Amino acid sequence: MTSRLVSMQWTLGQLRTFVAVAEHGTMTRAAVHLGYTPGAVSQHMSALRRVVGTDLVVSRGRRLALTEAGGLLLPRARAVLAAEVQAEEAMRGRPAGAGQVVTLGVFGSASVVAFAPAYAQLRGTGIQLQAREVDVEIMQEAVLDGRIDVGLGIDYPASPLAPQRGLLMHVVREEDFGVVVPEGAPDPDLDTLRDADWILAPNDTTFGRGLRFACTEAGFVPRETHIAMDTAMAMAMVAGGMGYTLATDIMMSLAPHGVRLVRPARYPGRTIVVMAREDMAVRPEIATVVEALETVFAEPALATAPLSRQD
Repeated sequence: MTSRLVSMQWTLGQLRTFVAVAEHGTMTRAAVHLGYTPGAVSQHMSALRRVVGTDLVVSRGRRLALTEAGGLLLPRARAVLAAEVQAEEAMRGRPAGAGQVVTLGVFGSASVVAFAPAYAQLRGTGIQLQAREVDVEIMQEAVLDGRIDVGLGIDYPASPLAPQRGLLMHVVREEDFGVVVPEGAPDPDLDTLRDADWILAPNDTTFGRGLRFACTEAGFVPRETHIAMDTAMAMAMVAGGMGYTLATDIMMSLAPHGVRLVRPARYPGRTIVVMAREDMAVRPEIATVVEALETVFAEPALATAPLSRQD
């Protein structure tokens, strides 16, 4: 008696679509994330269902949930997609013997203060830390789908990141917000801040929600006059007398001349987290990079912004 092994003829595109559907919960949201039409997503999912011979997702209210088979396939599909990314990078001419490359998702202020020290710490370890700029709003997704190996993320206590299956997040630093004011201007009291113009990130971003909740916790609802996602731009507008914004000590690494940070009240802040996929975190090179980032963010001197505080 002989046996015949039949391989499943799925495509990388189908697996990528399946992972997006699993992470976003609907085919419409997956389509937006992938840049596909909803019809294309539906076709990919139908074709993958035929290949595996069973349903991978089922409807639960307005969202799609994984079946048992879908739950088994998801981490393996992520591993396949991550291997594809690594293979593509290997074919771009990375020199032999150049060491183990670990890609780090970076953004804004945390990267400004932490990347160079972490890079320096890894010299001599055989690990090359490679920066890849990623929108902090999609950092979790970028780690999960293998676009990056490790990510620097931001979590806000009042607007926390949702847990993601297969994603490990480790807090490496906590810091409060302060009010960014023009250099030479008096420290504002709460009455002044209530009536002032504010420069805030969009309300549909985690950063924007974090800023608004911090102001509310301090005792007022800010008057949104200007909307700016870029922290350096917002602080430049403060220097120009256009209003106030919030920042942390580390965020002040992006500040132009002419502004300073004050804290007329306690403003709940943010936590900086290091993210890695659960199946990747056990790899020695990933663990070494995470440890280097932990060491860098634990340094008290990491943030050196001048601070004025009202007591």
